[in-house]
Amino acid sequence: MIQKTLLVFLMLASFSMMFLSERPIYFAVPLWGLLSSLSFFDFKALRLPNILTALVLCLGIAYNIYIDKNLLLPLTSFLISSALLIIISLTYYKLRGRLGLGMGDIKLFAAGAVWLSPYQLPFVLLISSLTAILYFLISFERVNVAATNQKIPYGPFLAIAIWSVWLSGDYLIRLLQ
Repeated sequence: MIQKTLLVFLMLASFSMMFLSERPIYFAVPLWGLLSSLSFFDFKALRLPNILTALVLCLGIAYNIYIDKNLLLPLTSFLISSALLIIISLTYYKLRGRLGLGMGDIKLFAAGAVWLSPYQLPFVLLISSLTAILYFLISFERVNVAATNQKIPYGPFLAIAIWSVWLSGDYLIRLLQ
């Protein structure tokens, strides 16, 4: 029950963020809808549908064309994000002998990276990791099952981070300068 309540709160809060941003509403609404759908699906089935992830990617390409952005930067973000999470996933597998990050998560991060610059990708990983840890601490505080046996969908936390970083634009980068 706490998971559904938390997810609904996060989705409503993230929707309201759209109106505080300078991003075009006709790209923001479909992106929010796709990321929300992916989040709900991942919480329910621990799987991210390829078709929804592909739509995030295609819409991101369309957005970059719309804003007249050089497509080299989104391509760079796509390649960096894919390579980074594949390396993390393989390293985890070598150390633990089991998968800790699914291909759906890697694909979602890569598709979301098309919306962002390579400089914003660390923020996505930071926000998604911190929210996933917070979710784990809240959700499994009173559960008597060993924490290492719990499966947590990472897609919703990636979705929240992609959304937040995209809406904030370059503000986060300027904040660090």
